[in-house]
Amino acid sequence: MGEMIKFGVTTAIAVITVGLGLFQFASTSALSVREPFVEEQTRLCIEASEHAARLASTIDPETWKKSREEFWMLYLGPLAMVEDVESQSQSRVANEMVKFGNLLNGRNETALPMNSLRSPALAIAHACQASIRSKWDVGILSWFI
Repeated sequence: MGEMIKFGVTTAIAVITVGLGLFQFASTSALSVREPFVEEQTRLCIEASEHAARLASTIDPETWKKSREEFWMLYLGPLAMVEDVESQSQSRVANEMVKFGNLLNGRNETALPMNSLRSPALAIAHACQASIRSKWDVGILSWFI
């Protein structure tokens, strides 16, 4: 009877270990396939955050104009292309970009720095941070992070 219990416990541990290994493999494989997309998404998010911060803080009209152009280019093209519709944190980035864009509409560089854009720029940065952090919540490691 004691041998049966040892065999049963050993078998259960082996099955659980193999199951967890397969689960971890599937999770990390899914991430490695998405890695180029996630890298581009992260790069563009950081770039959008930088331009929003520059629009809120610069006192140089030429820098402001260039960042405004870059912000709209990212907003209307590349950043919209890599939006992850399944990710709540990425939709938060999109929402903050829309809010910032609405505030930016119709403004020009006459009153620099634009302190009224500081909080919305920070909101984009925090949304990007949440989006980037969410990419680390993968597999078994996410249970411990």
